[in-house]
Amino acid sequence: MFLRVCVMGMALLGLAGCDTVTNRVTDGIAAISGPGDSTTAGIRTLSLLNGDVRVRGPEGYCVDQSASNARRGFSVMVGCAVLTDEAAIMPRLDGLITVQFGAENTASVAGNEEAFAAFLASDAGRGLLSQGGDAATISEIATVTDNAGVLVRFTDAAGPAFEGTDGPQWRGFMDVNGRLTTVSALSFARNPLTRAQAERLLIVAMTELAEVNGAARDADKNT
Repeated sequence: MFLRVCVMGMALLGLAGCDTVTNRVTDGIAAISGPGDSTTAGIRTLSLLNGDVRVRGPEGYCVDQSASNARRGFSVMVGCAVLTDEAAIMPRLDGLITVQFGAENTASVAGNEEAFAAFLASDAGRGLLSQGGDAATISEIATVTDNAGVLVRFTDAAGPAFEGTDGPQWRGFMDVNGRLTTVSALSFARNPLTRAQAERLLIVAMTELAEVNGAARDADKNT
């Protein structure tokens, strides 16, 4: 049950097929402990949207390709050892990370951080954050803005974003290669993250995205 915003909603980003993405993620998460596939190799970096962007998880995280959709710019990352018994690596901050890249030319965070944060706290913004689209289910909103983007912490009474996750949700919004990008950090019910840990995980995940895509741009310039 992927976050209902689907990167701030189809209306804001021009994304299509949110239901399709939702179903794919639900199926993929259900199969995390299933038979091994190419994720058993411990894939940390993956190209999406025909190579226009890349996703890279924090140290100890691997991309779950069965739950991700490269063509739609969506990725799920968890501790490598969660995906396969063959991997001994587990991150120090054990959570679930999702990344969704928006359509081209949707970048809207840089230079507008305060306005973006204010929108998230509005009725319309809370409705988009809500899993069920109901602003009334969203509470305890706290936003943080800096040069990296906008971070928001909130509680959704509609239920967990994914089966097996629990507690408040952290979500970050940033611009990557001209695309508005949403990053989520979720806490597992089996091993809850503290508020500081979840915020740290989100910041590290956003930093990794900025660095891997910045490196890719530099490489293209030098070719």
